Parts: sequence; structure tokens; C-alpha cells
Amino acid sequence: MPPACRLPALLLGVILGGGLAASCGGETGPTTPTPMSSVLPTLSSIQSNVFTPRCVEHHGDHGQEAGLTLEAGEAWAALVNVPSTQVAIDLVEPNDAENSYLIHKLEGRPGIVGTQMPVGAAPLSAMDIDVIKQWINRGAPNN
Repeated sequence: MPPACRLPALLLGVILGGGLAASCGGETGPTTPTPMSSVLPTLSSIQSNVFTPRCVEHHGDHGQEAGLTLEAGEAWAALVNVPSTQVAIDLVEPNDAENSYLIHKLEGRPGIVGTQMPVGAAPLSAMDIDVIKQWINRGAPNN
């Protein structure tokens, strides 16, 4: 690609989220954009995008598996600094996603009781789990 085309093509690629501009030499086609999670590292986003649609069927008012509710307005108090009823760690240990049982269950790690969550459904994507880890590692605020 001619040097004069590199910067504008790069900027256009960033702006459009695709590949380099074909008008500058046509050496390359579109690239696959990096997928992003629709979940943000806030409790409100995790609640509306994960807990409510994927978890409250088993952890809601009509069924509280392991004594846990993930209903809106109740999830933070039910998770943060709360000991698991299944193993000897907290469900969510603020600033420590690696030692939070919620993450162990979502990832299906060895040593969990039962099966990987969500039960009876496809596991959460690695991106969504990473966002939940970010929320925990930021102190698991009630936001």
C-alpha cells in the first residue's frame, strides 16, 4: 500500500470497524470485527443481560436453587460477601473474581457442586464471564 494511503485507510478502518479502504491500493479486504459483549461491568447491566434472562428461572421467586435469588433488587445482597451453601468460599468476593464461587460455577470449574451454570442452557460466553469478573474485580459495587 502506498505510504500516503496507510494512515487514512487505517483511520477509516477503525471508524468503520472493518478493513482497510479498498481505494488505497486494494491490497486487502474487510476484516472480521472483534466481537464485543453487550454486557457492561455493572450490576445493573449484568442483571438485565444475564441474571434476569438466564438465571432467575432457577434462582428467582419461583425457585431458589441453593437458596440463592438473583431477582432484580435482591441479587447484590444475595451474592456479595455471602458464603456459598455448597463450598467454603463466598459467592462473590469483592476484588477477587478468581476466588468467587459465582465464577467457578459459570466456568464449570473442577470442585463445583452440581453442574456448570446456567443449568439446562448454553454456558455464558467467555466475554460475558470476563465482564462479570471485571465487575467483581472492581469491588462488586451495587451499581
